[in-house]
Amino acid sequence: MTTVSAGLHPLRRTYRALAPQAHSVIILGALLCTLATKFYHSVRYDVTGEYFVWILADLGVLITVEAILVVICHKWPQTWIFRSVTVTAALICTWSVVNAAWIVKTGTQILPPEVIPLFKDPLNHFAIVGINLAKMPLATFALLAPSAVALTFMFCVLLRPARPTYTRRALMSRLAVVLVLISVTIPARGTFAARTRPSQVATESFHYNSQLKAIASIFLPDGSSISREDMRLAHRQVPLDDQINLPQRETPPEYNVVMVILESIQYAATSFADKDSHLTPYLESFAKQGVVFSSARSTLTHTSKAIFSLQTGRYPGGSHDSVEAIPLDRPYASLATILRRQRGYRSAFFQSAKGSFESRPSLVSNLGFDSFWAREQINDPNRYLGYLGGDDYMMIDPIADWIQSSDEPFFITALCSAAHDPYEVPAWYGEPAAESLDRYRQIVRYTDDFLAALDRKLAELHLRDNTIVCIVGDHAEALGEHGQTGHERIAFEEALSIVWTLRSPAGIQAGTRIDTPVSSIDVAPTLLALLGFDTQAGQFDGLNALGPIPPNRKVYFSGWVPAGPAGYIVGDQKVIYDSSVNEATRYDLSLDPGELNPRFLSADQTERIADELIGWRKGTLFNPNQLERGRRSLFGVWQCRWTGRDPITRCTLEVR
Repeated sequence: MTTVSAGLHPLRRTYRALAPQAHSVIILGALLCTLATKFYHSVRYDVTGEYFVWILADLGVLITVEAILVVICHKWPQTWIFRSVTVTAALICTWSVVNAAWIVKTGTQILPPEVIPLFKDPLNHFAIVGINLAKMPLATFALLAPSAVALTFMFCVLLRPARPTYTRRALMSRLAVVLVLISVTIPARGTFAARTRPSQVATESFHYNSQLKAIASIFLPDGSSISREDMRLAHRQVPLDDQINLPQRETPPEYNVVMVILESIQYAATSFADKDSHLTPYLESFAKQGVVFSSARSTLTHTSKAIFSLQTGRYPGGSHDSVEAIPLDRPYASLATILRRQRGYRSAFFQSAKGSFESRPSLVSNLGFDSFWAREQINDPNRYLGYLGGDDYMMIDPIADWIQSSDEPFFITALCSAAHDPYEVPAWYGEPAAESLDRYRQIVRYTDDFLAALDRKLAELHLRDNTIVCIVGDHAEALGEHGQTGHERIAFEEALSIVWTLRSPAGIQAGTRIDTPVSSIDVAPTLLALLGFDTQAGQFDGLNALGPIPPNRKVYFSGWVPAGPAGYIVGDQKVIYDSSVNEATRYDLSLDPGELNPRFLSADQTERIADELIGWRKGTLFNPNQLERGRRSLFGVWQCRWTGRDPITRCTLEVR
């Protein structure tokens, strides 16, 4: 007992020394966490020369905050003040930990909109957080172990506060040191930033302090933000199914249509971009039978938003929500509704992903599909992949069964999911690769094999000669090319450039390649044109990509988070505006396809481009014609409820 007590004495002494300065200790922890994570990122992507510039804002902001908390404790030495100051410091430290995890995972500093989904649909999103933390055990331990110690320390201090005591002389000396540090960091930041102008725009986001940026984005939003007032005043009307009636040729073809949406497949990872690539032999052979669009971009790099564009030929709402999935009394005008109303087609949507994620059944219902099938309905968790994906092959038999259930012409959409992070292949396909980049290459090859298997099934059903097959990506995936991973807040080609290739029984010369920039919004008008519709009468945002394309057409794009990059492409010229750093850059893709040499635009040019892109994004906002809250049953086995602009859907089937 004596030995144990003696061992505890150093801990007690340390605690008693630190407890009166708890807020300062916790702020120091926040600062060290931020500095260490940014250093790790600079080493990981070999940009250590920029590290000092990255941390100056953090030093200035967190040292200032600590000084303010000290002054508050000195001025008002009450217990409740000390507790409040300690909690404030703990919140700042918590944000540092969250930001550190986000940097490790995505290569960007986190913004408040990226945290909001955790609270809108906690069941799905906290599961995602847990799985991602499990996938990076060393980083998780490095972040959570100190956090657990800090949390224990904070609660001990809150339970038994030890109020700090400061002499006036000590306080003034402390404030003088803080003022000196601030006076050095502010001019140094500007000087070193000018000397170390980054070659990749992605590193610009590391120049700001994440806590200050978060507070500013909430309480001092700039014009680039989309506010509740913007959404309330949105006047855009997305046409419903009975508001569109397209003229047709006298004898239009009656082809079936199969659209396969690829999840997170980089155009650069395919043989379309790299002739030496052996990852996509089927795609290469498929394109030789039809047309490939070599310069296709995702309109908005988020799956649910991309699906809306692909199916309707219109921009999705630029808001950071799932407004397109709020259940409606009548569906939007889409491929499914136009083909049903004017041609008598039946339609079905299949996905290997979890159906409850982002309320996919209600989105599919709003797009007018007759049937919906998701991974919950296979009733075999052994075929699930990652936190929301599944074995894409499990869609083939349900698709075949549905096709054979009727002789009517059909429109099918099949959404792949295996290529979604964390890039897992099924156990039957082979041993999973160890490294993330190798896993991604493996999943690209797997997806190509799935496409070949699906095409073989269509051939078995004698459908190849009377079926249009469209293979298109929702968005691509960044793999660290610019120090970032994922796709949500990335405007570089690795996340933006998508696969799009078509095969049709007629109307396309085999082996055609179209290099003019096109977009997700062009897919629906192009398919309708192949089926004999006059798409100009539909007033789509997109156009028939097989017809004339204006040479000066702007192809707009954006990430899901409004406080992030957006831009447009005209020919080989690409412009990106990143509202998080208020900077605009231009790339000549013909000379710089890797986007390594940005041309930073002037303040006047930046302001003009910002106004255009912010105006474009706000112009895509719309409000659904629906009650503020409600419930609805969908496709027999799904229950949807919604409040505001975010629905939540659950499957009523029980998993064995």
